[in-house]
Amino acid sequence: MAFAAPALSAASTAIASSLEKELRTIVYDHPEVRAGQNAVEASRMGIDKARAGYLPKISMSGDVGTERIDNPSTRSSTPGGKTWSRTHNIAGLTISQNLYNGNLTQSTYKKAQLATSVAQLTLEGTRQNTLFQGTVSYINVLRQRRLIELSRNNEINIHRQLNLEDERVQRGSGIAVDVLQAKSRLQLSKERRVSFEGQLEDAVSTYTQNFNHAPDIDAMTDPEPPIEMIPSDLETAIRVAREKNPAISNSGANIEVARESKQAVMSEYSPVVDMVSSWNYEKHKNSTLGTRRDYNVGVRANWDLFTGFTTQAGLAQAAYDYSASMDNFDLATRKVIEQTRLSWQALVTARERLTLLENAVNIAGEVYDSRKKLREAGKETVINVLDAESEVNNAQINFTTASYDEMIAVYQLMLSMGQLSPAYLSMEDG
Repeated sequence: MAFAAPALSAASTAIASSLEKELRTIVYDHPEVRAGQNAVEASRMGIDKARAGYLPKISMSGDVGTERIDNPSTRSSTPGGKTWSRTHNIAGLTISQNLYNGNLTQSTYKKAQLATSVAQLTLEGTRQNTLFQGTVSYINVLRQRRLIELSRNNEINIHRQLNLEDERVQRGSGIAVDVLQAKSRLQLSKERRVSFEGQLEDAVSTYTQNFNHAPDIDAMTDPEPPIEMIPSDLETAIRVAREKNPAISNSGANIEVARESKQAVMSEYSPVVDMVSSWNYEKHKNSTLGTRRDYNVGVRANWDLFTGFTTQAGLAQAAYDYSASMDNFDLATRKVIEQTRLSWQALVTARERLTLLENAVNIAGEVYDSRKKLREAGKETVINVLDAESEVNNAQINFTTASYDEMIAVYQLMLSMGQLSPAYLSMEDG
């Protein structure tokens, strides 16, 4: 399905500067984004930790203390049968290098790299969601501001009609009940304005949560969504979403993590072979006078022949985890496709509604003008004029709501396609 001529202007390739400026403050500084950045850095430290498995291990030990030994052997060997007493000095140095462990080190290192990829993809998803939430909160403030303006204009028009009816009554050509009907319509208009003002306060609260400051409503301008990035048909949008949406990429990376976890468990079936070099120094140890030095270089192997079936159970667990990651990938793909379809349809519906509501505003305006002229000629009742005025206001409110719904639908579709990022919104530094 191809789009008809868009209702939004395509003059700009990015969102309006005011919104762009606000989004720049949260795309890197929002608490949720900062948490994601720290998670990425933590995972990078995990790579350094895993890389240590390729390097040798060096350990050193030392012991200094007094030994006192009192037994028949020491008493017979010392003048006067005294207790043997000496200060011993012991030192040791061991260097070991793993030669083989069933590829456990390789699997651990690769898992750490994949964990970083997962953290980066999670951060990208967080950034896009943060941008979307910020954009929606910005648009909602503008929406409520515009609805309040429409309600106030409606109040002014009804109040003007009320004054006209009151003047007619004063001249003796009007009906008192018409004045009461005008007052009733005025109260309803005020109630609607109060409702919109309350919704504006709610929108401001959400805005403040997202941007960490209250909006400067007078300085805010309607954004121009980058509609040139919207594909011409649904299938293209789905294809882009499958390629770009970080939720799918994240699930794919988790499959690789599960695969490496399985390889790590497999390594438990293999022996661990290390090259070990040690040096020991002992002086006056265990009643032995003098100094002893030991040097040793060799290969040491350890192989668990039976571990109570823990390796077998761990391997089965890893296999199920791998299958679960495959299922999660399938689920993530389905949900992204669903989200893309829903976002696409929301945009199509918003554009169709916008066309119809624009016509409705024009028609309602013509009806109101006609009834107003008839009323001035004494051929129409005030209630019909007020109803026509209400129809105009309702049509304008519906049109305004649909206009901002269309804006949000564009950003929602970009989010579904994985393209609501600083790169695609021309917000990258520099």
